[in-house]
Amino acid sequence: MQDVRKDIDDFDDFVVADMSGVGGLKSPTPSDSSRDVREELGSAEEQTMVILGTLKAALSIGMVYVIGLGIAIAIMLWLWT
Repeated sequence: MQDVRKDIDDFDDFVVADMSGVGGLKSPTPSDSSRDVREELGSAEEQTMVILGTLKAALSIGMVYVIGLGIAIAIMLWLWT
């Protein structure tokens, strides 16, 4: 078996990939069309109502999926037993 460390030392100056010609991603900068949406929602009470409405909608959608899967499992158990 040959010494692997000797082979590795031969490649000390070896360039694997030269990425100097590849441009990087530019970070997004805010444009003139960017706006602060928090001002449009109004008072803290209105913001709370919007957040609670969003949570209720998400929970309703999740409940529909859970009920639908429960019905599907019940039908499969009824058919296969």
